[in-house]
Amino acid sequence: MRIIIKTLLIVSSLVTVYFHYINNISSEIQYDIYNDMNAASYKEETTARFNALSLDFPDLSLTTLPIKGLVAKYYYLGAQYSKALDLLNQSKGSNPYIMYNESVKSEIFYKLGVLDSALIYAEKAFTGIPNNQKHYLELSRVYLATGNYSKLDSIFKIVEKKNRPAIWNFYLASSLTREDSISDYAKEKAKEALKKFPSSDLYSRIKLTSIYILYGKDQVDKSIEFAELGSKYFDEENYRLAAKYYGDAANLNPLEYTYYENAGISNFKFGYYEESIPYLTYVIDSLNPMTGKSEFVLAQTYAALEDFEKACEFIYASSNFDYSPAYPLIGDYCSMAQNEKSIKTE
Repeated sequence: MRIIIKTLLIVSSLVTVYFHYINNISSEIQYDIYNDMNAASYKEETTARFNALSLDFPDLSLTTLPIKGLVAKYYYLGAQYSKALDLLNQSKGSNPYIMYNESVKSEIFYKLGVLDSALIYAEKAFTGIPNNQKHYLELSRVYLATGNYSKLDSIFKIVEKKNRPAIWNFYLASSLTREDSISDYAKEKAKEALKKFPSSDLYSRIKLTSIYILYGKDQVDKSIEFAELGSKYFDEENYRLAAKYYGDAANLNPLEYTYYENAGISNFKFGYYEESIPYLTYVIDSLNPMTGKSEFVLAQTYAALEDFEKACEFIYASSNFDYSPAYPLIGDYCSMAQNEKSIKTE
C-alpha cells in the first residue's frame, strides 16, 4: 500500500512539474508573440516555437485570451489567413465571452474583402461587448465599407458617453467620408466635440474634422487659403490687406479664433482701432481661447483710443491668463485710468 501511495505521489509530482514546464514555455512564447505584435513583426522562428507546443493546454493566455485566438492573430499579422481561421474555428470554447475570436475573424474577413462575413463577426463582437473600443472601431469600419451609414449613428449613440477621443475621432471622420449627406446628429456631435478633449493628442484632428462637417471641406479649405494670404501680407507689413484676408477667413470659418484675432491685430497695426475691437471682442466673448493675447491687444487698442479705464480692465484680464507682455503695461494703463477718474470727479 505504501508503495502504491509513493508511486502515486511521484506520478503526481511529475505531472505537476510537467504542467509547470508547459506553462512556463507557453508564457515565454506568449511574451514573444506580444512583443512581435506590438512591433507589427511576424517571425517564422516564433511560429516554429508554438507549432512544437500543444495549444490545448494551457488554453488561455496570461491575459485570459484564448491561446489559439492569440496565435491566430499572430498568423493574421503574417498574412497566414487560412491557418488563422482554422485555429479560430478550433477555439470556440475558450473564454468565448470576451468575443476575441469574433473580433479577429472580422479583421481577417475585412482584410480579405469578404465584407458580409466581416459584418457578421463584427456585429457579434460589438453586441457581446459594446464598450470595447476595438469592437466599435471594427464595426464602424465595416458599416462604412458596406454603406450602412445610418448605423454609424446608431452604434455611436451606444458608446459616445464613454468620451474616448479615438471613438469620437473615428465617428466624426467616418461621418465626413460617408457618401450620403452628413446627418443632423453628426453635426450636433461635431459641435460637442469642439468642446471636448482639449488635452488629447487627437484634438487637432477632431477639431478640423468637426469644422469640415459643420462648414464643408471646400469652405474650410478656402478659409485656410485666405488666412495664408493674410499671413503673407502681415509679414510684408501690409496690414490693411492682411486684415481683409483674415476677416474673409473668419467669415468662412467662424470657429477658428486665430482668424479673428489676427484680423483684430492687423487692424490695430494699421491704425484702424475701432475696426479691431469687434474682432478681438468676439474672440474673448464667444471663442475664449484663454491665452490672454486678444485681451492684451484690446487693451492696447483702448489705450490708443485714450479709453484707459477699459485699457486697464483688459490688461488685467490678459495678465490673469499669465500673458507676460501684459505685466509691464498694468501700471501705466491703470494709473492713467485712475487719473481719468480723478479728472471726472473734479
